[in-house]
Parts: sequence; structure tokens; C-alpha cells
Amino acid sequence: MYMLRDIIEKYKPILQPIKIKSALELWNTDELPVAKLEWVHGPRKPRDLIRKAQPPVEDVSIEALINKGLIKVLEPLKINDPEDTNKISDDVDALIMGDMEDWLVDEEILEAIVNKGKPIIYEWDHWGRAIHGRLSKLRFDRFKDAKFFIPMNSKEVKALIRALRGIRFLRYRKILYIGKYPPRSVAVPKGLSLEDVSRIFGLEIIRLDFNEYYDAVENADERLARDIAARWLREYAIVNGREQNIVHYAKLYLGLKNLLRKYNANSLTIECPGLKDTEYVPCLAFSHFIDEGIPCGCEADMPTLLTMALLMGISGEPAIMGNLNENITHSDLESNIVVINHDVITKSYGCPGCKYRVRNFHASGKGATTYVELPMGLEVTLAGMHWNLNKIWATRGKVAWTEDTIHCRISIGVRVDDAINVSRNAFGHHAVLIRGDYVEELKMASKMMGIEFHKL
Repeated sequence: MYMLRDIIEKYKPILQPIKIKSALELWNTDELPVAKLEWVHGPRKPRDLIRKAQPPVEDVSIEALINKGLIKVLEPLKINDPEDTNKISDDVDALIMGDMEDWLVDEEILEAIVNKGKPIIYEWDHWGRAIHGRLSKLRFDRFKDAKFFIPMNSKEVKALIRALRGIRFLRYRKILYIGKYPPRSVAVPKGLSLEDVSRIFGLEIIRLDFNEYYDAVENADERLARDIAARWLREYAIVNGREQNIVHYAKLYLGLKNLLRKYNANSLTIECPGLKDTEYVPCLAFSHFIDEGIPCGCEADMPTLLTMALLMGISGEPAIMGNLNENITHSDLESNIVVINHDVITKSYGCPGCKYRVRNFHASGKGATTYVELPMGLEVTLAGMHWNLNKIWATRGKVAWTEDTIHCRISIGVRVDDAINVSRNAFGHHAVLIRGDYVEELKMASKMMGIEFHKL
């Protein structure tokens, strides 16, 4: 899939190994004769030698991950004093702490490293195990704010890399926000500006008014729009008379694409309740953009858009969003099923042989929304972010059913461990759904960003 390849290649995490005077260096001095003679130059521990020689099922050594194109690793940086930490680039995503290198070092150096605010990962072997990580001095109470990780298997190493990639993907978002702020259908804490959102997550937001959107649709290339519309007519089941206005919806797609190109943006949200006419709802366009790797959020819901972007970066998969439990029955809840319900679903989520449908918006006779059935039993992650941008929740589940519920168009029933718990404690206006299990990656990413994490 193009999107997966693009995200992995373009947003691979940049890791900076840091080198500090290790315990072995200190022990290899005449100051400590027994340590020098027995620990450093004495016979090797026989079972340690066996451990190092045992071949892993999957090699996740730093060298192997570099060769797979999953990470970029800089030359090791020698840290002799606190000032040396100023050489750490802002573009670095995480630091690698060398094995046994922080055991006996001055705490002022460690404090300077922690103050850089970067995640610190203890050096791991080809199995993904940081055998000595538990002894790290960074586990002292003085460094309790350190974003410190001790991987112990290949699964955890890969999850850490995906979490770092998700944050990098999020950090390099340039979001086009169309409409009024604050939005008029999604709660926003008093005083939280778009500038605050930019500062908190280190990204860029460009706000446009609706007229620039309408003009972009009006001025979109008619010939190209007709070509796109003809392809949609061939490939999709277009009903409710939507085929009569399909060229307009193609121009809407092209107009938004031109705006993204004009502002060099790579993410998008529209305060759709404020649009002048239902014919301008962007649901069909959004479904295409998301499959193209562009996170798109409905109703100018910034926390949900940010969660979508984070999960798309983590997974390399498209993500969708929707209301939680707006189209749900008591029987669903009794069966531990929650419901995600909205008007945007990407074609790539459809089950094999299932027809992708374009229908009107909420049975209004206007606008274009999308529908396709998802594979039964598909493993998914559900997640959301608090309005205050300081908490993330997540749970895993499996698709139990898909239904065309008109308003909103698509409802997806997801069987979870505890539907009542999710229904009671999930926060944020909308929820995000993405295929695959990424709960652990979200937990790691939340810790890296200093955000509270809740597994529901």
C-alpha cells in the first residue's frame, strides 16, 4: 500500500545514541583492582555467552532495523558534561542509553539529558532485550519524570519504533482548518486557541474561511473533475440520485486538493455544520484523502484529528472517526458491543467483494456520503483524546457488524471486553477507529508526549 510505504520511509524515527563513561570503564582502572582483574578481565559468564549467541526468531538489533529501513541512527554522541547535551538535535526522536553507561555517572549529566525532554530507550540486543535496564540510575526517584523505556522483547522494540514514528508523523502535520474557531458542534475548553494546539504538539495550523473553500470548488478543473467522476461512476454504486451531481463532488475533491497543495498542508478539517449548503459536505472527498495518507477530521474536532494522525503514523493504516454509541441498542450493550457512527468510510476498509456505495447525506437528498461493509471479526483499536488535550483512552475490539444507518450513514458495531466501561469512561467528542491492535503503541506514545493514558 502506497500510504504505508510512504509513512515508513518518510517518517522513520531518528535515534541518537549517547555515550557516557560506563561502569566497565571505571572498573577497568587501578583504583578498583578486584573489579579490574575479575569483572573486566576475568572469565566471561558462561550463560551470558550462551544468551548472546542464541539466534532470535526475529532480529531487532539496531543494525537490523536500520537495514529494514525502519529507523535512522546518528553517530554516537559523547557526553562528558551537562553542556554536551546541547549538541543533541531538536529533530532527534529518542535517545539510546548505552548498556551500563548511566550506573555511576554524575547525576548532573543525567539531569541534563532528562531535561532535553526526549524519550530515552535503554540499549537492547538482537532479541530486543535490555538485560541491565532495571539497574539504570534513571530509575531513581530523582528522575521519575524521565520518559524512560526498557524493552524486553522484539514486540516491545517494534512497538516503541511505531510509537516514535506516530509522534514524528503528528509533529510534521500542517493542518488546514476551514471554518470558524472555536467550532460550533464540538466542545473546546475556554481559552484554548489554535495557537495553543500548535504549541502543544509542535505542528502548524492554517485557518481559512468558508469562502476560500467555495471558490476552490468553483475554480476546480472541469475536465479533470469529469474524468474523476466517470471513474467513480464505473467503480462505485452511486445511488439516491447522487450521480446527477457527481461532477460537483469531484470538483469538491479537487478544490480541497488544490488548497492542500497551495498551503503545502498534509491534514485537513472542516467545520462542516457551518457550511452554506449540504452539497458542500466533504465526506466523499475525505474518504479518498484518508486512503491517500492525509488525516481528515469532521466537524473541526481537533483532538480527534490529532488522534487520527497519531494512529495513522503509528500504523501506516488509514483511520476513521465517528460518534460513539449514537446508533446503538440496549441489546448491543448487553452483548458488549459499542458503535462508531459517521459519514466517512474509506474504500480500503471494505470487505472483499463488498461494493463501495455513495449515498446522500442523512436522507436529505443532498450531499454525498460513503458506505461499505467491513470484514466481520476485523481486529480494530478504538481511541480518543480529551478536549483538554491531556489524556488519551484506547481499547481493542473486533467488528461485529456494519449497517447503513442513514443518519449518520455508516455504523460499525465493535465487540469489546467491557462495553459499559467504554461507554461510561471514554472521553472526547468523537472516537477514532483503526484496524489492528495499537493499544500498547498508544500507551508508549502517550508517555513520550507527557499525556495521561487510560486503557478501557
